Amino acid sequence: MNTLAIKIQALLFALGRPLSRKNLAKMLGASASDIDEALATLQQAQSGIVLVDDGANLELRVAPEAAAEVERARKEEYSREIGKAGFEALAAILYRGSLSRSDIDFIRGVNSSQTLRTLTMRGLVRRTPNPKDERQYLYEPTTELLAQLGVTHPSHLPQFDDVRAKLKALEDAYRAKEVEQESHE
Repeated sequence: MNTLAIKIQALLFALGRPLSRKNLAKMLGASASDIDEALATLQQAQSGIVLVDDGANLELRVAPEAAAEVERARKEEYSREIGKAGFEALAAILYRGSLSRSDIDFIRGVNSSQTLRTLTMRGLVRRTPNPKDERQYLYEPTTELLAQLGVTHPSHLPQFDDVRAKLKALEDAYRAKEVEQESHE
C-alpha cells in the first residue's frame, strides 16, 4: 500500500467519521488525482475493514466477511451492564457538561477509555471535537441517554444545580491541593 493510502486510512480511522475527497486532499496536501489513486489502492486492499464510498464521502467500515463476528461481539457488549464505572462517567458528563476524557479520568480517579468506548458504542454519549484543543474530544450526553432517563435536558435531572455545585467545589479543592503539593516539592 502506498504512503498516501496509509495516511487516508489512518485519518478515516482516527477521526471515525466520513470525509470527502476534497477534505482529504486539503488535509494531506495532495492532488485530487493522487487521492483517487490512493483510494483505488485502499479499495483493493484485503483486510477486516473496507472503504465505503457513497459518492460524496468516504468512510471505513467492517468488511462483509467479518460482519457476523463484529455483530456478535457488539451484542455481547450490549448485553452486559454498564456497571459502576459507566454510571460514574455518565454522572460526570450529565452533571458537569461536556468533558474531555482526561477530565473524566480526573473526576473518577482512573482511566476511563474503555468505559467511554462502551458508552459511545451504546449511543449514550457522543464524541465531539474540542474547540479549545483539537487533539482532544469532548464527551456529551446523547438524546438517547436523556430519553432513557426521562428528561429533556440535563438540567432537569434531580438536584442538578446542587450536585453540579458540589462536584465543582470538590474538583476545585482537589486541584488547589495538587497545586499546593507541587509548590512544596
